[in-house]
Amino acid sequence: MSIKTLPVYILLAIVFLFAVVPMVWLLLASFDPVATQATKIPGDITLSNFREAFSGRSLRWISNSLLIASITSTLVLFICILAAYPFSRLSFSGRSAILFGFLLLRIIPISTFILPVYIAFAKLGLINTYLGIILILTTLGLPFPLLLMKGFYDTIPREFEEAAWIDGCGKVRAIFKVLLPQCGPGIAVVWFMTFTFAWGEFMIPLILLRRMEMMPLSVGIFTAFGEYGVVDYGFLSALSLMYAIPPVVMYIFIRKYLVKGMVGYIK
Repeated sequence: MSIKTLPVYILLAIVFLFAVVPMVWLLLASFDPVATQATKIPGDITLSNFREAFSGRSLRWISNSLLIASITSTLVLFICILAAYPFSRLSFSGRSAILFGFLLLRIIPISTFILPVYIAFAKLGLINTYLGIILILTTLGLPFPLLLMKGFYDTIPREFEEAAWIDGCGKVRAIFKVLLPQCGPGIAVVWFMTFTFAWGEFMIPLILLRRMEMMPLSVGIFTAFGEYGVVDYGFLSALSLMYAIPPVVMYIFIRKYLVKGMVGYIK
């Protein structure tokens, strides 16, 4: 280690501490029956915090998050499969402007347009409904996956489709029979990206939902923090770990497809 590289190693060590220490505290506190703000090894290791986190309303919050994220990611994937095709294969006036508009929709902060959305949803009876949450998350989750799916289509030679057309295959059927089998990694990237976005969304369900039993886990953790004037660090730590498990487990199982998908998109 030279003098020139010393600041780099110091910076990496600081980043490592800020990233790892909170996770270590979270893990230790989740098994501690009397967890506090201090980082310490539990005197008695217990699973009671996890049992509490996986029961009652907490279990309902987890189910709500899985329901919202799964439906949203599946809807976005299906729409992207069809909508990305004309952007990839067809030349039409305003194509770049439409793509820019989609990106602009995602770049603008959610708080900018949440008020008109709330007013419109109130008139349509979509406040405090899963349908309302899924509709707005699907809309917000479309731009980047749409661009990714277009990129995957761009890497597939047109000759495959032309051969299918000669055999009497229509354009929609060619998408599902010819393009999609070659876009497996891309499909995994789009679905996983949208799932993690919907799974982690906080502001939209906080504003559009009123009943606690309908809240996703992201809002549930927030409302449970300091409830009744007491902070149950053990329970909240276990609940937070459970909140992190689904995306991590999914990533472990599909990581090779994610790598292939991102490499294919870059190409």
